[in-house]
Amino acid sequence: MQVIKKLLFLSFLVLLLIIPAQASNYIKPKLIVLIVADQFAYNYLNRFKSKFNKRGFNYLLHNGSDCVNCKYAHATLQTACGHSIISTGAYPWATGIIANQWYDRAKKSVITSVSDPSCQVTGGNGYGASPHLLNSTTIGDEMKLAFNNQSKVISVSIKDRVAVLLAGRLANLAIYYDDKTGNFITSSHYANDLPFYLKDFNEKHIVDNYCAKPWERLLPEANYTESRKDDYFYEQGITDDGKKFPHSIASSPIKYQLFPLTPFANDTLTQIAKTVMEKERMGTHDKTDLLCIGYSAGDYIGHSFGPYSQESEDLVLRLDNNLQELFNYIDAGIGLKNTLIVFTADHGISPIPEYLQEIGLPGGRIDYKQMTNSLNASLASKLGKGEWVEAFEPPNLYLNLNTIDQNNVHQQDVEALTANLVHGFKGVSEVFTANQFYNNKLPNSPYANAARKSYYFGRSGELFVILKPGYIFSTSNLGTNHGTPYRYDAQVPLIFCGTQIKPKTIFTQVAPCDIAPTILSLLDLEFTSNCEGKVINLDLNECYGPINQ
Repeated sequence: MQVIKKLLFLSFLVLLLIIPAQASNYIKPKLIVLIVADQFAYNYLNRFKSKFNKRGFNYLLHNGSDCVNCKYAHATLQTACGHSIISTGAYPWATGIIANQWYDRAKKSVITSVSDPSCQVTGGNGYGASPHLLNSTTIGDEMKLAFNNQSKVISVSIKDRVAVLLAGRLANLAIYYDDKTGNFITSSHYANDLPFYLKDFNEKHIVDNYCAKPWERLLPEANYTESRKDDYFYEQGITDDGKKFPHSIASSPIKYQLFPLTPFANDTLTQIAKTVMEKERMGTHDKTDLLCIGYSAGDYIGHSFGPYSQESEDLVLRLDNNLQELFNYIDAGIGLKNTLIVFTADHGISPIPEYLQEIGLPGGRIDYKQMTNSLNASLASKLGKGEWVEAFEPPNLYLNLNTIDQNNVHQQDVEALTANLVHGFKGVSEVFTANQFYNNKLPNSPYANAARKSYYFGRSGELFVILKPGYIFSTSNLGTNHGTPYRYDAQVPLIFCGTQIKPKTIFTQVAPCDIAPTILSLLDLEFTSNCEGKVINLDLNECYGPINQ
């Protein structure tokens, strides 16, 4: 018996010695590639899996840790919110990025999440963009701080808010698209001149070449069995073109504005990403580099055609090709085994409301401009003359504080009355007021915490409006939208793949706010300043999945 006890004790000591040794053997990646697909429904991966290449999405699924229960916990599922959460690990109540745009009372106008009049466009005209409204450090910022500015941090996207919010304040460069010229530009916050390789890229007029090409299906139409028929009546379509394949913007006078509505926008970003990796020698420095790629075309196409369109399916299949091209390029350079790839999305998308109605599910549209007019009329009849609603940028409704003062009524009473009126609109689920947020007295609701995480005092409105499932805010009777806390908007893919990541399926519920602390923990770095996320438990080993799996 004594011998057995001694053996067990010795085994325990051996385990104590082995576990730290295994942890210390983790080799930090030379390059981190953070890929965010703008508006990527979670079901896309399963719906279209049989048509994917071996080296695109399937490479991630076969060789990575796939988090199949990843969901945002806030209520405002918009692009700016999603990307800021990914990069900071914090929600809008901490970062201040409450929406793509919101009403600024001081300026008496709507501003965007990256508006910055103090910056100029580098490589174009007008105001530039910056993360000055983002109240948190990002993954890249923490890498810059810890590595004494030796790592390179660069982001590329079609949208300025995507590139800027992924990059953060200290990044080397945030590259985004100018729909006036068809060029890719940056902001003076990052550089006063474009790098030579971006100038060369623009001089090749690659966007013009893509604009001249028709967008045809990647596969024969009979293969698009997971999508509804082409040319659906309630699709928005493409201006100067229509709703039916093939699509062409070549003759449109606004072709540069329409370019993001084609999968060629993602093709272009792939080319830029490869150029950046080559010219900046990313992954070859002493410290880990970070490249963020925000594939934006899916958002434009999804809004216009919906998630069950042939256009959206074709976009995903082409994005699969983009990923294959990107992964092959990385593997031929620094090697996939030296690279950590993280794939996720900023939000999903609601099906077109009329399509839901046709198949027997609830759905509808609320024109928030008409709602504003109706509320102003009702409030004036009950409280006195004046403009009672100053602005409505869904889900934030801003009351006119001057009108409240002039009529000598209490703001919380006006908030409560307006909330009751808003509840009267078909399709409205929840209405929370500033007074409820301030006094921490939100009603018992399954989405109260989600709304709280989205509410930032000084930027959010006096009312916060959540619609019922299937309903969207829209001033048009075509296309669709996102922005709700429901699963079709909030559940997104999340896959970690690369340096010593063991392939497995993770069923534990996680969130995109966990991405930042997980990446930074792998680098042994301090978390971002407002980080709320937790480290995802990834199995690490020294086995690398071959590229041809």
